[in-house]
Formats: sequence, C-alpha cells, structure tokens
Amino acid sequence: MHFFQSEEHLRKWGGFNEKKRGGIIALRDLMRLFSGPYFTKRRELGYFSHMGDYLTDLIASLDSLDNAGTYWCMGRLEKLGFSLGRKLGLM
Repeated sequence: MHFFQSEEHLRKWGGFNEKKRGGIIALRDLMRLFSGPYFTKRRELGYFSHMGDYLTDLIASLDSLDNAGTYWCMGRLEKLGFSLGRKLGLM
C-alpha cells in the first residue's frame, strides 16, 4: 500500500500502472471505511456472533465510497453470493 499527496503525485510515481488504476482510493474514504463496526468492534465479546451484520455494514460502506476505484466496489455476483451466504447462515 502506498500513500500519495494527490492523484497527480501518484501519476508521477515511477511505479504507477494505468491498468491497475482501480485500486486508488481517497484517504477520507479509506478512513470512513475503517471506522465502521467491522473494524471498531473487534474487541467486543459478541464480535463473531455479529460479524455478518458488520460485514453487511462494510459492504454498504463500500457502495457509498465517493472516489474509490473499481477495486473497492463489489460486483453484482459478489453481492449475490454474500447475501446468499447470509441467508444460508454461512456468515
């Protein structure tokens, strides 16, 4: 993981690959993502029993990211698989 001052700064970096551009995310979006219950409630006793709810919240947070690249967004089939797993009690 690399942090840059701006997308312009990233593009000037020698290791920048235009084909892998989908992984770019703004720091404020990354902070919002990591401040959700999936990450903040890890020390609570009932964490694992509520993990499915926390994952649902995490996926909703992924959908609401403003400036995230395609790497950070789940596809339709991934969302379908997740919701099926939740209904079957696998998560």
